[in-house]
Amino acid sequence: MHTVICDAVLDLVNGGATLSSLSFVSISRDTGISRNSIYRRWKSKEQLYSDVVKSIARQLPDLTEQSTRENLFVLMKTFDDVVERSEGRMEQAIVAEAQNFPDLHEQYLIEIVAPFNHVLKLAIRRGKETREIRADVDENLLAEVLVSSVSTGMSSNHRGGRDFESASRRIIDLIFDGVSPK
Repeated sequence: MHTVICDAVLDLVNGGATLSSLSFVSISRDTGISRNSIYRRWKSKEQLYSDVVKSIARQLPDLTEQSTRENLFVLMKTFDDVVERSEGRMEQAIVAEAQNFPDLHEQYLIEIVAPFNHVLKLAIRRGKETREIRADVDENLLAEVLVSSVSTGMSSNHRGGRDFESASRRIIDLIFDGVSPK
């Protein structure tokens, strides 16, 4: 039941529902699981949404000995893959309704955003150590630039036809033109 309900929330949000507009009644109707069963498992929508956040936590790739460019590309591909799936819509909904669900937003930042940023900054630090990235480059700013290039897709309704791989490689190449030692 747990997975079915979490998947239903993702599907409903992906279909355009907001977190505020969802109800146990609509989830029950969508899944065929009785409201009472849902209420026995979750006392509130916030508790249910918390479990949905846990279900969408992504497995981050391990950094390899390959080049920093390749590590960054792999990380950005992981980020973009989520944006393309219903998990991306859920993340977008959490950010959009952060004021209505502050605890959920905080959980999202801790369980989803922080681990990704940590691994991204590790890749950048490794690039500094291998001298693929200049030592004076602000790793926080570079991480923000990289993430913003992909996250703009989260707020865009038009993603069709985008060749992520070649676009990401061009973006990373452009960024490296600015951050690599001359």
